[in-house]
Amino acid sequence: MRWKQLLASVFGSLLIRALRLTWRIDEQPAHAVRQRRAAVPGGAVWIMWHSRILLGAATQAGEGLHVLISMHGDGELIASTVAKMGFTPIRGSSSRGGRKALHETTRVLKEGAHVAFTPDGPRGPRMSVQAGCVVAAMRAGVPLIPVAFEARWAKRLRSWDRFVVPLPFSRVAVRFGDPIEIPPDLNSEEIDALRLRVQAALVEAGGVAATAVGIATETPGVDPIALS
Repeated sequence: MRWKQLLASVFGSLLIRALRLTWRIDEQPAHAVRQRRAAVPGGAVWIMWHSRILLGAATQAGEGLHVLISMHGDGELIASTVAKMGFTPIRGSSSRGGRKALHETTRVLKEGAHVAFTPDGPRGPRMSVQAGCVVAAMRAGVPLIPVAFEARWAKRLRSWDRFVVPLPFSRVAVRFGDPIEIPPDLNSEEIDALRLRVQAALVEAGGVAATAVGIATETPGVDPIALS
């Protein structure tokens, strides 16, 4: 099975890279992760919606990010694929291996790593930020930075997150929100309030990216498939 997984991960990473070559990418600012790593000491948590994993993997390959990969289903294959694209996988999620994943995420953040986090994964609800990203940032003393990805032409899967598969030759926008500083020693109510603030910031960044490619802003309460 391991050789099959190896072949699948190699093919997957090559396919994502090939697809990216056809896109017209508008990223503002360009190479934001790399720029922050060079200019600001310490790590950061970069948050994006689960449905934009493919866009995130393609556009941020080689930027030196750690990524949190679920223990569920095809997590091993996904971890192997993203590793070949220059990401460092951290295994675990809120529903399986969560304590270990949170500990490892906090550890690498304290060491100055930059971690990509899908705060509504791995099972949703769609576009609903869970508390894990806030807790990890709080414990490590690092900011959360919203990242939004949109494609002008894309197919939506009927998965819980309405996964976005950008089509070849699509216009793609990448937009970064302002860093959100997380105070230390928050109580549960304060964590929940910050969770909602982070969610609103991520939706706002998504609106900016959507405008850049000429599509409607996606919101948590409206099914994008129903609108198509």
